[in-house]
Amino acid sequence: MPKRNAAIFRKTYPELEANHIRPMFQEHPGLRPFYNESKKLLTLPNGSTIRFAYCEGEKDVAREQGQEIHDLGIDEVGQWEEGVFRTILGSNRSSNPNIKPRCALSANPGGLGHQWLKRLFIQRRFNERERALDYAFIQSLINDNPALIDSDPDYVHRLNTETNEALRKAYLYGDWDAMAGQYFGELRREKHVVPDFPIPSHWNRFGAYDYGFNHPASFGWFAVDEDGTVYLYRRLKRRQRRVDQFVREIKEFPETRLLAPVVAGLDCWQTKAVLRDEARPPTIAEQWLWEDPETPNDYGITLKKATTDRIQGANQVRSYLAWQDRPGAQPRLKIFESCAGVYDCLSSMIHDPDKPEDVLKVDASDSNPDGGDDDYDMLRYGLMSRPLLSEPIRAKIPVGSPAYYKSKQIIDWEAERERMTSTGGDWPDQGQLINPWE
Repeated sequence: MPKRNAAIFRKTYPELEANHIRPMFQEHPGLRPFYNESKKLLTLPNGSTIRFAYCEGEKDVAREQGQEIHDLGIDEVGQWEEGVFRTILGSNRSSNPNIKPRCALSANPGGLGHQWLKRLFIQRRFNERERALDYAFIQSLINDNPALIDSDPDYVHRLNTETNEALRKAYLYGDWDAMAGQYFGELRREKHVVPDFPIPSHWNRFGAYDYGFNHPASFGWFAVDEDGTVYLYRRLKRRQRRVDQFVREIKEFPETRLLAPVVAGLDCWQTKAVLRDEARPPTIAEQWLWEDPETPNDYGITLKKATTDRIQGANQVRSYLAWQDRPGAQPRLKIFESCAGVYDCLSSMIHDPDKPEDVLKVDASDSNPDGGDDDYDMLRYGLMSRPLLSEPIRAKIPVGSPAYYKSKQIIDWEAERERMTSTGGDWPDQGQLINPWE
């Protein structure tokens, strides 16, 4: 169609030149006279144009604002954060009623965009401002590219020899659950997510809190069984809630009183610098201590400073997720199905390219408020608190019964009864109940 404005994007210009501009002229050398090198613009005889553009990040977005792109193509959009994509998408518009804007994306699993692409195109979880009909996913596997296989027959073999399972599954099978670059490669939904069940009353419980207002605040309730396995059995995640509102909602669950400790990020103790004679404003941690005098039986919650070292924390999380070399091939961390959003958060964490031993910091966005790494930070704080395993349940045993004496390491119960009666000792009342461990 004449007079359509198209644009093809890659993250960097070298990628654009190597993957699009140069191959275009190799295949269609007759197009070269129509190409303006300085503007990176191809003007076709019918008046339509194709612009070759790159956008490495937020700093490059401004030059695209105000553009009118009828046909938008983004190659390897998974290299972009969602905010960059949304800004460029804002230029995919038309002032001509006869021209309908179109957008096509290509991506592989992994990278900065993995989480939001998976949400929109794989999981199809949309917010109230998004329409499902705007998003369609067409999967393309290696067998759909016969030209590549014909020109490079060993390509599939090289993929099969890849030792990184996530990379192999991502590129060979298009697996969006086994993410390329995934930080916690140990994750398996069938291993780490379990059906909800009532927490036994004798299990130790503790809590963890990651503060946020514009970014979500996340609070987790944890319990530890007798073997030291930690269960995340409840999670509260809220955005744009005052501290007192958030704390009030947490207290609606009675067992919150039982959490010890409750650890939180160091920002809960930070206050804005003030002059020497000025009163300091209350910290977030102090606000957790407040009790509402108008609320019967209200109580304050004491926060404990979490160990916030990111690399140590990532190693601790990984050790709890590990299962391959553990007894029964079971991890030490289990996540209730009602908290599966935390699992999804963990599965989206990737390596920081500047600090390979660390997890890349990711913020939630307006379009995906459940995204970001807030749940990961909350979990990291909790597991760094050195969770204590629970003591076995201590049953009541009748005094004088064989089980009672065996619990006291007295093997010959009949001999003991004879000894006590011959020396005038009182034989315990058979109906009396005690706790032999006390």
